[in-house]
Amino acid sequence: MSTGVGILTVSTQCSKGMAEDTSGPALEALLCQENAQWYICERKVVSDDKQQISDTVSAWSLRCRLIIVSGGTGISPSDVTVEAIEPLFTKRLPALAIAMVTGSLKITPLAALSQVAAGVIGQAVVLAVPGSKKGAVENVQQVLKVLPHAVDTAVATEGTRHLHAPSEKVKPKITCNCSRPEDQENQSTQGISNDLSASVSRRARRSPYPMIPVAKALQLVLDHVKLLPAKRLPLNQIVHGQILAEDVIAQENVPGYPASIMDGYAMIAADGTGVFAVRSASTAGKADKEGSRTLRPGEVVRVATGAPIPPGADAVVMVEDTELVESDAHGEEQQVRILAGKEPIVQGQNIRPVGHDLRAETVVLHAGTQVSEIGGEIGMMAISGNKEFAVYTMPCIAVMSTGDEVVDVLSTSQLPSSLAYGCIRDSNRPALLAALHALGCQTVDLGVVRDDPELLSQTIRSALQSCDGLISTGGVSMGERDWLKPVVEQRLGGTIHFGRVAMKPSKPTTFATVPSESALADRFVFALPGNPVSALVAFHMFVAPALRKISGYLVDNTVADVASALRPSVQAEFIDQNVQLDKVRPEYVRGVLAWDHERRVWVVSMTDHKQQSSRISSMQSANALISLPIGTSERPSITTGETVTVIVIGTPLI
Repeated sequence: MSTGVGILTVSTQCSKGMAEDTSGPALEALLCQENAQWYICERKVVSDDKQQISDTVSAWSLRCRLIIVSGGTGISPSDVTVEAIEPLFTKRLPALAIAMVTGSLKITPLAALSQVAAGVIGQAVVLAVPGSKKGAVENVQQVLKVLPHAVDTAVATEGTRHLHAPSEKVKPKITCNCSRPEDQENQSTQGISNDLSASVSRRARRSPYPMIPVAKALQLVLDHVKLLPAKRLPLNQIVHGQILAEDVIAQENVPGYPASIMDGYAMIAADGTGVFAVRSASTAGKADKEGSRTLRPGEVVRVATGAPIPPGADAVVMVEDTELVESDAHGEEQQVRILAGKEPIVQGQNIRPVGHDLRAETVVLHAGTQVSEIGGEIGMMAISGNKEFAVYTMPCIAVMSTGDEVVDVLSTSQLPSSLAYGCIRDSNRPALLAALHALGCQTVDLGVVRDDPELLSQTIRSALQSCDGLISTGGVSMGERDWLKPVVEQRLGGTIHFGRVAMKPSKPTTFATVPSESALADRFVFALPGNPVSALVAFHMFVAPALRKISGYLVDNTVADVASALRPSVQAEFIDQNVQLDKVRPEYVRGVLAWDHERRVWVVSMTDHKQQSSRISSMQSANALISLPIGTSERPSITTGETVTVIVIGTPLI
């Protein structure tokens, strides 16, 4: 089970918005990256007020198993954290406090000036650490490995002998019918999922997978998916969405000759206005022999837009600034008059010089550029003079729905006119295929696969021989026929990196990698929940960022926040009715993001006030996921006008 952690920052300046809280986020990052058992259930900033500190810690001790208070541990009169929390301790942990200070003293002598404290309040372990980012992290790092044991001990109301049993001894088998065997041999051969060969009475009654934070889950995904190789392709095989793997270098000047910007007459600027002999014509792609002779004073050459300028000419007047003086019997112009315009005729007028649009040997497009559907990148590649271009391969993803009750709506031959009792139409696969195509991915539709372990393993194994990854929906929760996790572990030899995420919806989201004989990197499997909204939310939270990474979105390794670059977000004003916050998990509400032109701010509202994970209608028109934090007694709801974090999943309304 995941352990709830409360992180309290004590700083009057931070509480008033005069300074940024850096220690709180640093502690959260430290806990989440070190151990999947932790999740942050409370975060708050209070002023250096003894009563506020005491009240907050006291309230959190009822729902958090670990509380870290950062700040207010110095020796100035305003540092009151230790005085506020020590009277609440039901047990003191002086050795834990000494361990924090002793380790920190090895790094800096200033640690001697800190009043760190450690103790237990009820069943919660409480630490008081310095307020600086560096000091807070250093202190917690000294005791990080013993904190899980400390938390387990604090809640061990029936003694701690079982916690100190030697690890070499084989644990006794559980022979009752309310759980499954937990012996070491069993775990090593099948992972921690239910035994495929066991009866339903032996299935786990609680998920063996720790519920990890969203940030930790995304990091695990990005750590285990690898960039696909680049290929050199001709222009007609490049599709929008692909990322350039190399700079595109211009092989020639564009234009390669001085070209007329408009239809008119090429002339010598110094000739000015008057009547001129029309020597010849120069049109785009075609110039006669006369057009290649050097132009003489008193002559003009009729030119079309884009046509070469004849030697000797240094200006073009547009046809609207001329009039016909004389033509021959065949209608060919003999003489024209150049009229006086508002401005005098100058050298270079209406002429594009050589290399005006593109100079040879310059970078046309940089590596990491995405080919958009607008056409600009394709156009630039077309004029660059290159025959092939290095682009990252677009992933090929297999998609399947699972479940005996699921009816395949994409197979017209098998689509019934009416549903049998207990059956549902498959909306997951069609929606996911559409989302994948929007990212430019190639797809393989595996249809609907029945709840049969052998069929599931055969289908997945076959698909991963040719596809880079697979997305399935359904079969990942606690049902007796939820086979995906045990199939991946026991039949395919895969590794499940996480099987539950602390989020609403999409809690059972599962991510695994499976060894591949035909590829250098492991294949990946996203096993998403069966509820339609849960599947799509999980797709945008985890699958889409993974696909962007392997497609080459981050060729530039200087991008500071990789996760944000792959899953972009903005701050927006919430303009809908108040929303009650979930007290256990952060929630991702489907919304519509738009730009308010008058106030020049992003605004967001919910697509539907009924946000159940089964209601696919809440995804209709959604272009954003509104990230709502866990509710607390101090902040039970999000109100109209508040600023919220919004994850962008579609084009915002402008």
